Amino acid sequence: MHSGNVNDIQYVTRDMFAAGSSTGGVKLYKHNNSNHIEEKMSWDRLHSFLGGAAPCTALATNGDQIASVGEDGKLVIINPNQKATNRTIESVGGCSVYAVVYVRASEVVTANMQGHLKLWDLRASQPAKATLLSPDQIAVCHLAGHPTQQHLVAAGGEDGALAIWDMRNTGQPFSIISAHNGPISEVKFHPGAPEHLFTCGLDGQLLHWDASASARPTHMSSFKSTRELPGGSVTVWLSSDVARGAIDTTCVIPQSPLPINSIDVEGTTLIAGSDNEAIFTVRKVMLY
Repeated sequence: MHSGNVNDIQYVTRDMFAAGSSTGGVKLYKHNNSNHIEEKMSWDRLHSFLGGAAPCTALATNGDQIASVGEDGKLVIINPNQKATNRTIESVGGCSVYAVVYVRASEVVTANMQGHLKLWDLRASQPAKATLLSPDQIAVCHLAGHPTQQHLVAAGGEDGALAIWDMRNTGQPFSIISAHNGPISEVKFHPGAPEHLFTCGLDGQLLHWDASASARPTHMSSFKSTRELPGGSVTVWLSSDVARGAIDTTCVIPQSPLPINSIDVEGTTLIAGSDNEAIFTVRKVMLY
């Protein structure tokens, strides 16, 4: 049993996961080989306003810490082994925060309903960097961090746009691509082949974005997430092709009349959950 809606769920270790609740709390669970799920820790009402509960909207973890954000605008850092919270940053955006992602062990990026992205050094009291997705104050619905290039973040917008950010230079997104015909529900880099990115949205589409052509400009025999340039290597997501929006895009499944809410991918298998009460499994997703 879980009190309230489960708004986000994230593994912390191989056998422990955290769940964020609409009641404003976070719970830590452990499962074992006997299929038993045990509650290990509970942090009640991390998020609240005016004396009432504010929903937890998103979670992120780096293995040692859990970051929680909510509709009260707070960023709360908790240690899975401690009942007391490590740190609470009040109203990080002045409005509801919808997304959070770790980019380094002590740095997280938050995004809110007005389109503000903020890079927080958890050792400091103020955001290290702040930027805006759009001057129209379009909400950011989801963030995804690149598995190996920690400065690279993909953001899905309420207007259906996919933005690629280099957090070393936050003046503006490196690229903004018109992706969906409605809000983007989730963005996911492939963990082993991060030249590939997947998005799903309220328009019922599940899209595969393939930037791998930029990784092999001269031949097709090798497959790398970075390519060598004078002065070092650069991720393919910061290539000129991506800047122009020239990315191979494939609709993974026929468009659904109902929203697709969540996706995950491992190897060549992709799963997605939809409002039509179905879980889609797509095997042999083309990555090469």
